[in-house]
Amino acid sequence: MRSVPFLTEVDSRAAVKGSRDPLGVQSIWTRFGRHVVGNLTTVSNSVCDFTTLLLGYYFVEHVADEVGPGSELATFLKWEQLAAYARGEVNGDWAFRGTERVRKALTESPRVTLSDERAWQILGNQKIYGLWGLYTMPARSSGLLDDGAPPRLTAAAREFVERHYLKLLAEEGFQDDRSIVQLLTPPQARLNIRGNHASLLRAVARLLPRRPRAREREFYRTHLLYGGPDDKTQGRQRQLASLLERTLSKEDFKWSPATVAALAKEARAQGEDWHPLAHRLERIRVCETLLAPMVSLFVYLLGFDGKPLEHVVQRLRTSWGAGLTSVDLEAVRELQPELNSLDQEGARWISIAEAATQGDYAVLLQHLCAQNQWVMSARGGAPWLEVRDERLHVRFRDEQGELPKKEKTPELWRFSYFLDSLRAVASVVRKN
Repeated sequence: MRSVPFLTEVDSRAAVKGSRDPLGVQSIWTRFGRHVVGNLTTVSNSVCDFTTLLLGYYFVEHVADEVGPGSELATFLKWEQLAAYARGEVNGDWAFRGTERVRKALTESPRVTLSDERAWQILGNQKIYGLWGLYTMPARSSGLLDDGAPPRLTAAAREFVERHYLKLLAEEGFQDDRSIVQLLTPPQARLNIRGNHASLLRAVARLLPRRPRAREREFYRTHLLYGGPDDKTQGRQRQLASLLERTLSKEDFKWSPATVAALAKEARAQGEDWHPLAHRLERIRVCETLLAPMVSLFVYLLGFDGKPLEHVVQRLRTSWGAGLTSVDLEAVRELQPELNSLDQEGARWISIAEAATQGDYAVLLQHLCAQNQWVMSARGGAPWLEVRDERLHVRFRDEQGELPKKEKTPELWRFSYFLDSLRAVASVVRKN
C-alpha cells in the first residue's frame, strides 16, 4: 500500500491570526484534531483550489516532458496565475489566493504576464503562500498526489483529470491540453485576456466553476471529505462528515465546546462502532475548554508590563471569581499522557488547569510564565512574560487582548482542530 503522510506535524499557517503561539498550543490542538480529520489543514478548505492544484500538476508533468526536469515549480506558478485570471475575469469568482494583485492587473490592462518571477507573482511569495505550498501536503494525504519529488498525480487523480477535465476542454474547442502546455512552457508569456486568448481563458474558467459538478462532488467526497483511500482516522473522519452534513442547513451554526459535545453525544448514539469518534470529540472539547481561556488570558497579561502581580491577581478575582468552572479538571488530567507524547510539559498543563479551577491566580500566572519560558527556550528565544520582584515584565507583545468574562468561557472557541475545514468541504460536495 502506498504510504501517505499523516499530518501530525504543525501546519505552516495553522496558527490563528495575530498569534505566534507563545504557549506552544498549536502542536496540542493539531494532534487532537488529527484523530478525526486526517487530511485537511486550516487553509486547505476550497474544493476549487484542489481542482486548480490537480490540473496544475497535470500540466506541470507535460511541460517537464518537453523541457526537462526542474521546470515544475515555475510551470505550476504560471498555471496558478492563469487559473486566477480565468476565475476572476470569466467566472467573477474571487475566492482564491492573490485576488488583490489579480484585480489590480486586470484593472490596469487586459494584457497580463505569466511568469514565476517575483514581479509577476500574484502573492508576495506565491511558492509558500499559494497552492504549491499550502495544498500539496493535504493533496498527498488525500490520495491525490504521490510521495515523489516532485510529486505526481496518483492513478486515481490522473484518470479523473483525463476523463473529466480534458473532455470539458474538448467541448470548448481544445481537443487536448496542448494550447495550455504551450502557454506555460516559456519562462514568460503574455496573456491577452480579452483578445486572442479569450477563448482559452473561457475554457480554463469552465474547468474551475464556483460549484463543482456532480461527478466532481462524488470524487471529492471520497478523497477530501472521507480522507482518501488511506484515511488515517480509521473511519472516524467519514463518520464525522456524516454528522456535519446534518448541520449544513443550520444558519446559526458555530463551533463551541457545546457544539462538539453535541456531536459526540450524537456519535455515541449511533452505536459501538461510533464510540471511538465520540471519545475523540469529547477530548477535543475538553482540550479547548482549557486552551482557549488560557491563551486569551496570556495575551491579556501582555498589557500589564510593570504592574504588580497582586494587581493582576485582583483583576482575575473580580472577573473570574473563585475559579473557572468551565474547565473539566478530571477530564483534563486524562489528557496528560498524550500531552507528554507531544514533547509538552503535560504535568504543567495539569497544574495550569488546577490553578485555574481553584482560583489560585498567583500560581496560575507563574505556571503560564513557566510554560512560555519553556516554549521560547526550546525555540532559542527569550520569554515574552516574566514575574520578577512581584511584578509582571513584558518583553514582547503580539496582540491586544481582553479577558473573557467568566460567563463566556464555556463557549470560547479559539482553535479549529480542522473541524471547520471539514465542514466547509462538506458544504460544497454535499449531495443535492
